[in-house]
Amino acid sequence: MLRRTARDGETRPRLAVRPTSAGWQVLAAGAVVFFVARLIGTTQFHQLAYALLALPIASFVLGMAGSRGVRYVRSVPPGTHLTAGGTSAVALELTRPRFGASKAGVVDRLPEPRALAFPSPKVNLRTARLEVPLSFPRRGVYELGPAEIRISDPIGLLGFSRTFPEKTEVVVYPKTYPLPGFPLRGGDMEAGSRGSRGQRGDEFASLREYRRGDDRRHIHWKSVARTGELFVKEFSLEAPRRHTVVVDLRREGIRVNEDEVEDAVSSAASVLRHLAKERLPLRLLCANAAVDATPFGDDAAYRQAMRLLAQVRADGASSLSEVVLEGRGALGEGLVIVSRTRDAGLPAAVRSLRDAGLSVIVVALASYSYRTPPGTGGNAPGREEEFARSVRLLEASGATVRVVAGPAGVAGLSGGREAARMGGHG
Repeated sequence: MLRRTARDGETRPRLAVRPTSAGWQVLAAGAVVFFVARLIGTTQFHQLAYALLALPIASFVLGMAGSRGVRYVRSVPPGTHLTAGGTSAVALELTRPRFGASKAGVVDRLPEPRALAFPSPKVNLRTARLEVPLSFPRRGVYELGPAEIRISDPIGLLGFSRTFPEKTEVVVYPKTYPLPGFPLRGGDMEAGSRGSRGQRGDEFASLREYRRGDDRRHIHWKSVARTGELFVKEFSLEAPRRHTVVVDLRREGIRVNEDEVEDAVSSAASVLRHLAKERLPLRLLCANAAVDATPFGDDAAYRQAMRLLAQVRADGASSLSEVVLEGRGALGEGLVIVSRTRDAGLPAAVRSLRDAGLSVIVVALASYSYRTPPGTGGNAPGREEEFARSVRLLEASGATVRVVAGPAGVAGLSGGREAARMGGHG
């Protein structure tokens, strides 16, 4: 996602003029010839000196005329989303006037300073276009710009530099993974829920497209006759279940393992993407210092949640169970908890939510696998057993548990708990 950030009063390009190496030579030669002409009083030397000194003036006039018409624009193809670790292209356009400027170069911060060589514009066209790949290793909000356009006059004696202060804000979303085996499906009974989403109610709510497994008795035959496509009646008890994704961003200890935090954020982003794909209403709740949250919704809520995940940091002070219980009135009917820190109160919180009728899925990050790589020894076996015990307690509380372990990370999330654990140990 790209957005211009500079205000209107700050977008006027600033101009700087400097002689080139050839320009300095012409100025020096003109000064020497003029000095000699004054000593010996020869008319030809005076004429030559005036001609040499007039060249930079002509270059200045031509260069000013050429630099006034320069325009520079950044843009990205519609629908492009920058993702951590991925590569996307940004389109750059440089517009030059027909006369008064010969060569033009650009130095733009993308986000590091990068010299760009634009192709010469075609005949009768003033705009040259260039696509530059962008890659960001980490999620976050970055700024592109400012850009400096360097132009030389046709004579090549002066260099004109125009700085375009306009900056472009870039939101780099966390990396997501497909979750084909994740136990949340639009139209089926969710894991850990007490009832079926497909249970028939008494009040008609709306029509939706037929999905495999729907009861054929609910097919709306009038719509089939009118459109030729299968639609089924959706009743009040079949309304899509709302799910809140809670991500653990508590700061535990002095140092925070960044890989572990990134996998937690990536897990939450992957679940949100899965919910959006299944057309289930979603919201995000972050257990960070500000306890940031988004409202329930569909596409717009998904984009808002992803933008929030692009910026959050592990700076929370409250435990995950405290954050969940404090916000229990706005969690919807389903809950996906991404846990990464030790929380003895989480099983009790899960049991309380299950008693209230919510479905609960816990994505548990195996913290020991990030702190002690497999095969290095240490006290990893003890921490592994502690983690396994916490998983058993969560399952006994009624939660469906999926495990994310390093170095496989979120890529093993869709394969279930055992597959993820095996991936973590290689």
